[in-house]
Amino acid sequence: MSATPDVAEKLTNAYTNLQGTLSKALEVQTTKDLKDPKKEPVTMLRPTYSCLQCNTISSMEDRELHSHEKRHRLSIESRSGCLYCGMCDDFVYDPTFEKIRIEQSLPTTSNGRKRKLSAICSHGEEDKFIFPNSNLLSCLAGAPRGMINLGQTCYMSVILQAMMHNPLMRNFFMSERHGKSKKCPGEEQCVACAMTLSFIDVLATEKIEGHGPSELLHKSWLKNPALAGHRQQDAHEYFQALLDQLHKSCGCVAQVYKNCECLYHQSFYGKLRSTMTCLSCKNVTVSEDPIIDLSLDIRQQIKRKKVDAKVSTTETPLELSTCLKNFTTPEKLGADAYTCKSDQCENTPQRTKKHMTIKKLPPAVCIQFKRYEHNKGNPQKLNTKVNFPLQLDMSPYTSRAHRKKKTSENQPLSPLPVSPLTPRSLGWYDLSTVVVHEGLDVTGGHYYCFCRRDDQWFKFDDHRVTLATEAQVLDANAYILFYIIRHLGSAAEKAAITEKTNGVAEQTVEGGCQ
Repeated sequence: MSATPDVAEKLTNAYTNLQGTLSKALEVQTTKDLKDPKKEPVTMLRPTYSCLQCNTISSMEDRELHSHEKRHRLSIESRSGCLYCGMCDDFVYDPTFEKIRIEQSLPTTSNGRKRKLSAICSHGEEDKFIFPNSNLLSCLAGAPRGMINLGQTCYMSVILQAMMHNPLMRNFFMSERHGKSKKCPGEEQCVACAMTLSFIDVLATEKIEGHGPSELLHKSWLKNPALAGHRQQDAHEYFQALLDQLHKSCGCVAQVYKNCECLYHQSFYGKLRSTMTCLSCKNVTVSEDPIIDLSLDIRQQIKRKKVDAKVSTTETPLELSTCLKNFTTPEKLGADAYTCKSDQCENTPQRTKKHMTIKKLPPAVCIQFKRYEHNKGNPQKLNTKVNFPLQLDMSPYTSRAHRKKKTSENQPLSPLPVSPLTPRSLGWYDLSTVVVHEGLDVTGGHYYCFCRRDDQWFKFDDHRVTLATEAQVLDANAYILFYIIRHLGSAAEKAAITEKTNGVAEQTVEGGCQ
């Protein structure tokens, strides 16, 4: 584009005047490239963010990177001086910082700046909008907190931590849905009410000291006298007792788990399918049993390793996948273990083949390793380590995955039908909590656990809470594992999957949270 000398001079002067106006109206901001600190500082007109924990000055684009890598959450916005929280991804209000900000904003002889009164003082109309739409929960609320040991109560602490790091349990108790239920037997006798108090105190209050679950302990003792007293208990047995007490606190019938609508059984309830095949008449008997956890026998795995290697290999780690595979592998039983009721065998003891598979997978899977055995009345603990993954695919151990062709017993497993409606994540679970027991037997020792919050792991050892790495978690000698399903799926998806798979009743994940 061409222009006369007079027009070009006018455009140049106007551009220079505009730059001067911008320099006076807006403070020029300088920031460094966090990805390459050796580069020259970048000058920009947009606001920058000064970290309160170090001397880093970041742009709006780099503030998230700095907060994630350094875990420095708080910074000051250069224009207004407002406090920004990287964890909340928003500006936050703090009375102390706000008082300092307003004092610095007022015109003084030292800064010489003049501001309009409306820039530093709020108005009634603004307050009417700000306060109803503000989240009064501070960043400190919900911080990881340990549990105070009330006298050999570490078994309860690890299970309570596992519950609090289960998103289904957390959302239920934090929304106080139990308190809105008309089936509550009363706060003085209700275990769920005590759980609600613990959840709110740990996750919704500005406390950093350990939580003392005295209400939950007292009501657990009242409901289950076998737990009363200051002696060590089995964490797995307490988990089972706690679920049963929570189930009853919703007004549900005891020991009736089928079609139970309480959240606890919708979260942990599953089904095992047992197929008994008589080796004499080939009669097949199928039964289904409810479960709230999977107890895997590691003693047989240790014996098999000894037989295979012909040496003592108790220190050789086992694999969780191998334990699950052996759990769902058919095994032959002697005649004293099964009575065939067919017309051909006429209620006589027969050798049989037993096959256990998982008919229904719950959204939250609890896996316990049988580490205790009784030899001549003396309980002994098996300290063999079991390797476990951070992500676990449970679909190979379901009834649907174990359908076989009707030609030969040695025929390989029939492949699952492939459908775009069957997402690969349907049977995948993410590790949530690892419970560890240190000691020689169940009557003594100490429990602690590792829990995952977002992408960060923490070690909870009574009231002590420390950061943990994935390597530390995977190196733990686990006693109980809690896995949370990655994808719940919708009822429409499940119906479509059932239709596409020719009406197969067994689902990889059936039920879930209905």
